[in-house]
Amino acid sequence: MIRFVRICFVFLCLISTCGLVNAQYFSTGQDPASINWKQINTDEFQIIFPQAYEEKAKYMAAIFQDLLEKGGKDLEHQPKKFSVVVHTHSATSNGMVAWAPKRMEIFNTSAPDNDSQFWIDHVSTHEYRHVIQIDKMEQGFTRIMNYIFGQQATMVVVGLYLPPWFLEGDAVCTETALGESGRGRSPFFEQELRAQLLEKGNYSYDKAINGSYKNYATDRYKLGYYLVGKARAHYGDQLWEQTLTRVARKPLGITSFADGIKKGMNGKRDAVFSFLSEKQKELLAKGINVEDVDWAEVKNKNTRADGKLTLYYDTMKELQWEWQVQDAQLELTKFEQLSNREKYYTNIRYPHKEDNGDVIVLKEGMADAAYFEIIRKTGGKEKLYIPGYDFNTGFDYADGKLIWSERKDHLRWEKADKSVLVVYDAKLKNRSKIKHENSLFGPAFSENGKRIVAVETDDVGNNYLLIINTENKRVEQRISANENEFILSPKWDGNKTIVYVSLDKQGKQLVELDLASGNKTSLFKSGSMDISQLEVGEGFLFFTANFTGIDNIFTYQKSNGKVYQVTSSRFGGRDPHVNGNELYYSDYTSDGYLPVKARIETDNWKDWNHTFHKFPLAESLSDQLGEKLNPDTTNMDRFEVKKYSKLGHLFNFHSWAPVFIDGLEQKSDIGVSVASQNKLSTLFTTVGYKKQEGYDDGQFYVNMSYQGMFPIIDSKLTVGKQEASFATLANRVEPQQIDTILVHRSLKQWNWESSISLPFNLSGGKYSTKITPKVTYSLAKLTNMKYTPLATTQTNTLGLGEYDFGKKSITQQIMEYQLFAYNIVKMAPRDVQYQWAQVLELNYRHTPFGDNDLGETYSAEAYLYFPGVSKHHGTKLYGAYQNRSSFESRFSNMIKSPRGMSNLYGEDILTLGFDYAMPLAYPDWNVGPLAYFKRIKMNSFVDFGYQKGMYKDMNQDLFTYTDTFLTFGTELSTDLHVLRFSAPVDLGIRVGYENQTNNLFTELLVSFSLSAF
Repeated sequence: MIRFVRICFVFLCLISTCGLVNAQYFSTGQDPASINWKQINTDEFQIIFPQAYEEKAKYMAAIFQDLLEKGGKDLEHQPKKFSVVVHTHSATSNGMVAWAPKRMEIFNTSAPDNDSQFWIDHVSTHEYRHVIQIDKMEQGFTRIMNYIFGQQATMVVVGLYLPPWFLEGDAVCTETALGESGRGRSPFFEQELRAQLLEKGNYSYDKAINGSYKNYATDRYKLGYYLVGKARAHYGDQLWEQTLTRVARKPLGITSFADGIKKGMNGKRDAVFSFLSEKQKELLAKGINVEDVDWAEVKNKNTRADGKLTLYYDTMKELQWEWQVQDAQLELTKFEQLSNREKYYTNIRYPHKEDNGDVIVLKEGMADAAYFEIIRKTGGKEKLYIPGYDFNTGFDYADGKLIWSERKDHLRWEKADKSVLVVYDAKLKNRSKIKHENSLFGPAFSENGKRIVAVETDDVGNNYLLIINTENKRVEQRISANENEFILSPKWDGNKTIVYVSLDKQGKQLVELDLASGNKTSLFKSGSMDISQLEVGEGFLFFTANFTGIDNIFTYQKSNGKVYQVTSSRFGGRDPHVNGNELYYSDYTSDGYLPVKARIETDNWKDWNHTFHKFPLAESLSDQLGEKLNPDTTNMDRFEVKKYSKLGHLFNFHSWAPVFIDGLEQKSDIGVSVASQNKLSTLFTTVGYKKQEGYDDGQFYVNMSYQGMFPIIDSKLTVGKQEASFATLANRVEPQQIDTILVHRSLKQWNWESSISLPFNLSGGKYSTKITPKVTYSLAKLTNMKYTPLATTQTNTLGLGEYDFGKKSITQQIMEYQLFAYNIVKMAPRDVQYQWAQVLELNYRHTPFGDNDLGETYSAEAYLYFPGVSKHHGTKLYGAYQNRSSFESRFSNMIKSPRGMSNLYGEDILTLGFDYAMPLAYPDWNVGPLAYFKRIKMNSFVDFGYQKGMYKDMNQDLFTYTDTFLTFGTELSTDLHVLRFSAPVDLGIRVGYENQTNNLFTELLVSFSLSAF
């Protein structure tokens, strides 16, 4: 019993102090307030969707009904009822599962580079698997904690114990096993890890899961797919089912996840390595030139105490060997490289040749935010233009103009962003946008550049082809896609024909469209195998395909309908562009894509015999599961559609705790609390009781934020009885004089604070820009004030007497007006701070109402960021001014004081600051499982402070004073990951000198971000 109490106490301390405060509320933003919501509500799931999405919502319901039987079969689990919210007004292709509150969110827009599977099938399957994973955690001890803390307890267990690579990798395995396509059958998905293992070798486990600023490490989806998938294939489904059960039932066993893996592998590794040895003998006997691996030695070397590490190193060695076998059998085609590898991982993609022989590419990497670059035919390079945030579909070029699709945020609604077309005239250095009611993707110029073809996607995911006049930007023609058809990569073939990639239930195909008649002709079908990135040549259609198991450029000959393999790339060739008799494309390496060119020589092309490469791991996962996604669409009316009332679903209490936690303000205290976030994430509420220092009986607390209208409305109420003892000046009744005495004061205090803010999002292009005006009203009501004299001080020789303490109640009413704005240019991953940004904040406070005048205060502060003298260095300037109406003003400071000093309290305060930040080293160094150090950086600073104010002497006479202060020093910090947790920690120390007391000072600097989790 004592052990159980101790465990509960440790767990309580853990989640109340660090986990739950940050995990209580999670929101990706707001949908437009004008949406009328509907719902399909069954015993197993609820789908909430905009009214226009009704028919597709029914199809989604059929998917989930099918997944109930198949999606958790290998984990032997079917989840409790869950909710799905569908967002249809965003150009984003995404999905997510959160657990506080428990819900799935799906963005319905299909990606413009979608593979051969319907987007809704893909995202529903992937996200449903996350529901399975998390819901399975609600058993054993975690279930008990779930009763005590609500849904937030489950999420803490998941966040602390299930690595992101498992969560995402397992979901990718499921989407692949249940589908005919899926990312497990995409060479583009595997090429990063394959190139790394073959060219650079294996990284440490810590570097692989937490990344690096020195070398590129593939993401959690790709790494996780192979770790989870290989474990399934070799050790069966029981390994992951039993591991999750172990974690759920023993969440306080720090190594529960690793121990579960180790237990699942025990007794079976010998068979795995024996199989690999036999497979190797067969390949060597066939004369394949591949490394002769001593698999027994590998097995012994990789045997670790931590099951995660054993699985990781086993899997990486097996993959490395498998890909060496594949690599040994390749016959690579020749090309001319247009650019050398960069020092750090950089993708240089989408080469387009200009008329003068120069080549334009899009360059992006660890050291650079994306920008267009000109590779001169003479060998030089020139930065052309920095675009905004695109949709990874590249760009087109004609007649000195570039065109691409770019994200444009809505002024207010985060989930109402659109994709717009951007045209950049390289000759005139002019940028213009083509806006439309719906999102536009995949633009391409006609041969003369006078017209544009693009794909339009409306709010329910329907597709259209638009023909747009380049000069006046008007739509000349709009062609609807077929029912349940998605259009990808349209291109002009002459002036009267459009060719494009079509995706429907049968997979992908090349389609030719006659603009005059509207007739569509199917040219070539690839089914579940992926084709993309169409390009038109003389008599040929070039495209990227995964037919060989590696992305390569293929071509379709229009005269005879034959398909040829044009390139044989080691790791992947994409982004074809034809110019005369030259083929330009991007060739992948472990340091990123490089632009290359090759002569178009039809005699060297390989006649493709319609043999598709099989992806062994993907097929193994499908065979093992024995199921395929096959929703029953015969009677869609079985899913009843009803209205979903926003007003009737304002509250959704999902979590609670025997401690006080407010996720809105990131605060915790002794007490109790209940948290609510409705499923549309429009209202956030915390209700509770907290001990609060100075309140012997605690405080009742309500905090609400309503974000479903254009203005955001926040309101907070606290009520409690306050008691305190302190020294004060008091009016003695007899004899009449002012005494300094010690008193005990008790009162009831009501605090109500309410604000309205208007978040204007003006972001566009390379700039993230936001302006938020805010007005706040604060009311403090002090009632039942009772003073009890305790003792006299040395200045009072008469002893205690009768005192007049004045009012029995006081009302303070404060108005505050704030303007916050920022403008930030996008950064490269290796930048230590913003390279170009401006941040401004203006504040004004006063007390125009009530019976207690607190004076007034106004302030202005600004940050200016500039590049440093070297790449990734940064300079920051800070300036602020504050004025108080009088030296008796009781408002706290609204600007920063110089570092290392206490606050300045003058009537006029001026502070200035200068920072210079730079990276020092990228060690990629881990101290066992305790910490992994990615980067060491330094920041030097100088702060100046000035204040002017007044004070009273003992005779109540006023005197003016001025002070100046100077501090300077250095901050040394490191970006690291602690205990292999994916959220990065910024840990450092500040050492400086301040002239206020002429002393050195040191301060510990700690911050962390859960956004990277």
